[in-house]
Amino acid sequence: MHYEEFCKQFNILLNEQQAQAVQHTEGAVLLLAVPGSGKTTALVARLGYMLYCVGVAPERILTMTYTVSAAGDMKNRFAAMFGDEYAARLQFRTINGVCASIINGYVRDKGADGFDLLDDNRKLLTEIYRKLRADYPVDGEVKELQKQITYIKNMCLTRQEIDALDLDGADIGPIYDAYINEMKRRRLMDYDDQLVYAYNILKSRLDILKAYRRKYPYLCVDEAQDTSKIQHRIIHLLAGKDGNLFMVGDEDQSIYGFRAAYPDALMHFEGEYSNSTVLLLEENFRSTPEIVSAADGFITRNTMRHEKHMRACRPSGAPVRKVTLISRAAQYSYIAKMAQGEPERELAVLYRNNDSAVPFIDFLDRNDISYCIRQTDGTFFTSRTVSGVRDLMTLARSPLDAEAFMRVYYKLNLPISRADAEKAVELCRAGKYVSLFAALNPTGKNPERIMEKLIELRAHFAALMTDSAAEALKRMRYQMGYGAYLLKNGGDDERLYLLSLLASREKNIQSFLKRLDALKSMFEAGGDRKSNLILSTIHSSKGLEYDRVAVIDAVDGILPSVMFKPGQALDKDEQTALEEERRLFYVAATRAKNELLLMSYEKTPECTFIHQFCQPLTPKATGQPGKKMPLAASTVPAVAQRIQWISKDYIKGANVVHNIFGRGMIAEKGGDTVTIRFTDGTIKRFILSTCLEKGLLGLQQ
Repeated sequence: MHYEEFCKQFNILLNEQQAQAVQHTEGAVLLLAVPGSGKTTALVARLGYMLYCVGVAPERILTMTYTVSAAGDMKNRFAAMFGDEYAARLQFRTINGVCASIINGYVRDKGADGFDLLDDNRKLLTEIYRKLRADYPVDGEVKELQKQITYIKNMCLTRQEIDALDLDGADIGPIYDAYINEMKRRRLMDYDDQLVYAYNILKSRLDILKAYRRKYPYLCVDEAQDTSKIQHRIIHLLAGKDGNLFMVGDEDQSIYGFRAAYPDALMHFEGEYSNSTVLLLEENFRSTPEIVSAADGFITRNTMRHEKHMRACRPSGAPVRKVTLISRAAQYSYIAKMAQGEPERELAVLYRNNDSAVPFIDFLDRNDISYCIRQTDGTFFTSRTVSGVRDLMTLARSPLDAEAFMRVYYKLNLPISRADAEKAVELCRAGKYVSLFAALNPTGKNPERIMEKLIELRAHFAALMTDSAAEALKRMRYQMGYGAYLLKNGGDDERLYLLSLLASREKNIQSFLKRLDALKSMFEAGGDRKSNLILSTIHSSKGLEYDRVAVIDAVDGILPSVMFKPGQALDKDEQTALEEERRLFYVAATRAKNELLLMSYEKTPECTFIHQFCQPLTPKATGQPGKKMPLAASTVPAVAQRIQWISKDYIKGANVVHNIFGRGMIAEKGGDTVTIRFTDGTIKRFILSTCLEKGLLGLQQ
């Protein structure tokens, strides 16, 4: 069957670049696909082309992707296009699934006992942590341990590199070693061990490797930018230097460095495989030209990438809007009014991590506004910082709570030994004291000075019961020594700030603790799944698209997570981290189909990424001397069009500030006319477009 006949029979419509990718079936091919370019359509169509036009048996093709759900989705896409029969005969697997098959075959061949798979290693890691550090890890620390162990194995780190890692300022090496030894002793393996063991089997058993190459002479790999170093090594072994490998990905969308994603492999593809070809999908079918143009100009500032340029296929739309408000909390009112102004339209609010969602959900709940949250990871509530605040407040309310006391006594700038703390617990259990801090009897150097500090601390605990929640938080941070402890151990000003936003709305520590519990439950519940107001981390939004997107908390220190200094020279590691942060922002922006808002709040200097995104690039910034890039979206539309779109946010009830008359609220809006009631009681009518064009009127939250 010829290609044209194939497309006609299965009603397949492809552009020139997609068609080229579909028909290139031999050798090593790297397909670099920009956001919204129809890469899955091309991959699935290519599988059909191989079966119907090239005559490859479906059993000889192995398609691997990142997750079980992605593999299932691809199989369903293939079945919808070509039918269930071939779909059932094709292999759609995760790389871990393939590795499990390799290990099981090896174990059967040897006639040996295999290792059991440990689905959840949290309990074991908690035991090891407590044994080695004589401390109680909070859930957030256990998750960080899991993440670092995954990183070590997937990035094939050397001993020296492992020893350079730390958790809360302490070496992770001893915990990692104890974990590996205990897993071997119990004959267990985790999901990352599957990769390590399978790789070692393929390296050491040439017969097994050759058998897999004979069975699957055609390999397809999706989401290659999310694949780790060891996974790329496994793929390289299975494909061979001269094999038929079709790898689909985009280094510009690699945002899982913390999970050991290794986009460098895409940069080295041509050197790794002989007779290799790099193809591009550059047409974006998702977003308006304004979004596409700005995003393309923005990502070309990265240096570790292939040369490619995203092009829009859709008609012109709304300009990208940069919204700077007076405070972080002001974002919430702005978005709420935007969502309520057009409730039938989808609005996705994207942020760097779930911490940003906590005060926003608090605001939405208090104002009875429905929302849907895509990822319900409540790490914020189980982090060491928040857990410490909870423990201190719990001790103020329940002075005999031994578990809270043992978790927090050493965080208050007191040179108290663990033996002294345990003795205080015993005395209180014997009924000799009504407070654990009162039972402390320091035995170290200068006990008189320590006792003076203990007396001060007891007074602070008593005062916590009459403080407002906001006052209590300040007392713990600045007077009781908790802030100094955090600063000494890496600091967590961001979470303390978010706690202060929540505390400002509560009367006392009792209501504050109750509110934290309620918010944790809301987080886990996920909100109203039917709501058009969607809250998501940028990572969870990858692969998805939304009508309107608002990227919040876009300030240096949050997004991007690093602080910039003008003209600052970056070393290699810093440059690598910066480029992943830029990719994260790029992924967020390219989720938007029709409208994109980049939201910040007053801070000096302006968010580096917003500035870069909304400014036209010079030829020098592209890394291509003499080649001019398209202007950023904010410079393309005419002023009238820009004003027209901005005016949509000036709805009835919106709080505004006039350069001459001060603060007020829009009482009525009719067409281009607004009536504003000012705080001094005066009521005035204005032509909205004229005020906006001259910069006389702005939103004020």
